[in-house]
Amino acid sequence: MVLQRYSPLDPGQARLRLWAQRLFCAGIALLLILSEVFSSNIQSTLPTLSHLARLALTGGAVLLLGAKVVLLTDYERRWQPVLVAFVLLYTGFAAWYGDDVWFFLAALVAVAAKDVDLQGALRVYLAVAVAGLVLVQLLHFATPLMPYNFYCRNWDFGYGHYNGFGARLVGVFFVWSWLRHDHLRWFDWLGLAALFVFTYKVPGSRGAAGAMAALLLLFAVQRFLPRLFDNKVWYALVIALPIGLCVFSLYAGYVYNPEWPYERMALLLLSIFLSGRFEIWHNVFWSADLSLLGGLPTDGDEHHAIDNTFLAIPMNKGYLGALLVAVFFLLLLWKLVKHRHATEVLCLVALVLYLFMENKPFLLSANPFLLLAPCVFFSSHKAPPEQPLPVVCQRQ
Repeated sequence: MVLQRYSPLDPGQARLRLWAQRLFCAGIALLLILSEVFSSNIQSTLPTLSHLARLALTGGAVLLLGAKVVLLTDYERRWQPVLVAFVLLYTGFAAWYGDDVWFFLAALVAVAAKDVDLQGALRVYLAVAVAGLVLVQLLHFATPLMPYNFYCRNWDFGYGHYNGFGARLVGVFFVWSWLRHDHLRWFDWLGLAALFVFTYKVPGSRGAAGAMAALLLLFAVQRFLPRLFDNKVWYALVIALPIGLCVFSLYAGYVYNPEWPYERMALLLLSIFLSGRFEIWHNVFWSADLSLLGGLPTDGDEHHAIDNTFLAIPMNKGYLGALLVAVFFLLLLWKLVKHRHATEVLCLVALVLYLFMENKPFLLSANPFLLLAPCVFFSSHKAPPEQPLPVVCQRQ
């Protein structure tokens, strides 16, 4: 830590770790307020206040997390701060070039998560996320501050689109199930099941609900057959899953013919089941001119929005960004597999299934597993499997 190099400013290791934890938790709390509250429809009714609040929350989070990274993070190797600088510089440029500030914020959260107490951070995450969701719903249904202002097949619940609401719900589901996995009681199972039913029946966000159902099923099977998810065959399938979904997304969008889809009835039926996604993939992704650095919009109106992370990343981040993100995610899976952290692997399986249907990989309120990034950035590939990784659940 930088402060330790100046003895008059060094308050001691224990106090430095406490400050680091508090700065990190405060930073993610500000980002969750930004996402949960001030990324809602309140931007249309109180534009000046929302703009100032977004600037303050974003700037405050960057300052807090940046201070944690620079002053209160202990780097064991000289190359580690160099890697952090490269990650932040690249993601900052890519966020500006692709108009996606959450890419930089996600990277900042990822590198700042080094050496923090993940369970404590996730408790703060859960409390702030739930409070933000409740506040938005109260303002949406009881006041004119968050009107329904987007045409879609379901109610937007104050977020402009029902899948925006689903993204916040799935984040709460992920962090609740991940944090409580080793101590799941009947009320946890009941609450998680109720959240799944609510997501599927009320906003109708099928991508979020599908990920919830998958994780509930995987956790239930794991409870009775834990060895089923702790063997080489399963781990190989897990690593192959994102690769297979990426290849399938490219193939389905390429061969699907919106003008005459009946020539491939299997694809047509699957596309109908997935809300016509193959037509979107064909018209949006395969009609776009990809480049090394990307920059194409992947959110917004119906002519640009593409609800598939595997296709959205190469559009917005380019070939380079897609390659870097893919390497990072596969390394994360491989590290968790190598150290036999079966529960975190199950969580990432559910996340992959969600990202196959949606485009929210860098939104902190939809992806709490960004906090696992230190497994990739700071753990050595030569480390033995017995060396613990920064995870929440006990190793199987």
